[in-house]
Amino acid sequence: MADARSRKSQEAIKSALLDLLGKKPLDAVTMTELARKAAVSRSTLYAHFGNVQEVYEELVIEFNRTLQPLEMRLHCEECVVSDSRPMCVALRDSGRYRPVVTDGRFMATLLERLRPNRFENRTFRVYQELGLDADLAWAACCFQMSGCYAVALSQPESADWPRIQRMLDAFIRGGINALR
Repeated sequence: MADARSRKSQEAIKSALLDLLGKKPLDAVTMTELARKAAVSRSTLYAHFGNVQEVYEELVIEFNRTLQPLEMRLHCEECVVSDSRPMCVALRDSGRYRPVVTDGRFMATLLERLRPNRFENRTFRVYQELGLDADLAWAACCFQMSGCYAVALSQPESADWPRIQRMLDAFIRGGINALR
């Protein structure tokens, strides 16, 4: 029962931050305001998160878990093979995560959170399997993710997105083939 109550509180806190980010920048959100919006006490909030940035980081990682691994994208022509979505598609249609992914800190936060565990990161492993050392594999991974992010958010209303996406996929495949 306590675990269910804890998960419910954490979800309320994350949802409250998403709502607040739709109205104001992250720096302007206080813990008091977040607790009030989530309808939890400040002690409950602090039991789960040390500050607003930690809640934001949890949302970034939660969003990342919805992404399709690169190796799946490289071995299929159709991107809708699973419940997960390619990063560019997920960013364009980010739904409840929109305030997080459009925040200027999103990519830096995502890469910072992924870096310590990069050896478990599926995209990183694709580059390492090409024989790149850890530094080069991480650089390629960061380049790919940042590029997808920039293009996806710079083309939010493009009706020609499927063509742009095919070009991005070909570009990534070409880069990987060049590294082989």
